[in-house]
Amino acid sequence: MEGKQKASIDVGDDLRQAVIVGRYEILKFFHGKKIFIFGGLILALYALVTWIMFAFADSDMTVRGATQSYISFLQLLLLIGATLFSSVTIVSEFEDRTALTLFTKPVRKYSIVIGKFCAAYVLNLGIVLLYFVLSAVAVAIKTGGVASEMAASFGYCAVYAFSLTGIALFFSALMKKSSSASILTFIFILMAPMVIAMVAVLAMDIDPSEMWYVLDVASAAVVNCFDGPIANPVRDSLVMVLWGLVPAVAGYFLFRRREV
Repeated sequence: MEGKQKASIDVGDDLRQAVIVGRYEILKFFHGKKIFIFGGLILALYALVTWIMFAFADSDMTVRGATQSYISFLQLLLLIGATLFSSVTIVSEFEDRTALTLFTKPVRKYSIVIGKFCAAYVLNLGIVLLYFVLSAVAVAIKTGGVASEMAASFGYCAVYAFSLTGIALFFSALMKKSSSASILTFIFILMAPMVIAMVAVLAMDIDPSEMWYVLDVASAAVVNCFDGPIANPVRDSLVMVLWGLVPAVAGYFLFRRREV
């Protein structure tokens, strides 16, 4: 009985430490310049799309069409967010030598990984949520309504952000330099699904419509949900989860083996 009680206390303490790590990780992001660069990029893109829509779009533009004009850029924005924040969350501790103070304290490594993962994920998704709200306001002014599909699209965004964060964490645990981790994260997310699709089509003669296991195909639900119900939403969500979960777990074991 006492052993079970002690185990539960230890788990609770580990989760508390993960929350503390995540909170300080978010504060670190806000004290840096990257958050302002990313925020400025999003605002510039939002302003550009809004200007084009109000200046050149037809007056009878549908709510779905107007919303889709904004949402079509979200996958790229999530990729940039993962590159700026998630890919450096672990490697920066070794590069800046702050690991000497953080990792030598009585904090379990899985608490550190969970805290940093959640911080990067929440920050990226929070900025995307702001973009959703701003988009809904602009569309409401232009068309007089808000697309009901925005809730589903944000849900797919949340799952897609999870997959990108997991991939980025893997490279952050693998590399010794933040720049290397960021570059590899960006290239892998941008190119790996495309390479898999090309190999499947050219070498294995697989129909492109059957490549549901490719990350880009599954994440297309973020935009395609405005064209009608997604054929297999559960499968697409699970594909995105696995694309993030597998590298995240691999990154954790890589991180455990690293020396300060």
